[in-house]
Amino acid sequence: KLLGAVGGVMLMLGTGGLWHLNRTRHALHGDAQQKPMDLGFIALLFLVSSSGLALWLARGTPALALLLCLHLGAVMALFATLPYGKFAHGIFRTAALLRHAVEKRQPNPIGLGAD
Repeated sequence: KLLGAVGGVMLMLGTGGLWHLNRTRHALHGDAQQKPMDLGFIALLFLVSSSGLALWLARGTPALALLLCLHLGAVMALFATLPYGKFAHGIFRTAALLRHAVEKRQPNPIGLGAD
């Protein structure tokens, strides 16, 4: 529990710092069309961490069910938006590693290479 609380607080501080840096950086540092998606991702990360900490603080209270719905909705939104931002490479890299592992097990039809 202690590590989770410390991790949640650090994630909130980190996303707050990222938000500040993203809002105050020079306009030429980065793609202007990507900025709304960057800020949306940072906001979702902050919402997930803060709602997770709120769940921990609200255990045993009537507000727990509502906070759980908010937290799970934020987590679902975070995962739903991952393929549309800069973090799409994580999904594509995982798919490429899986494809490579499958292809490596197949026999080489032309007998070239030492794979």
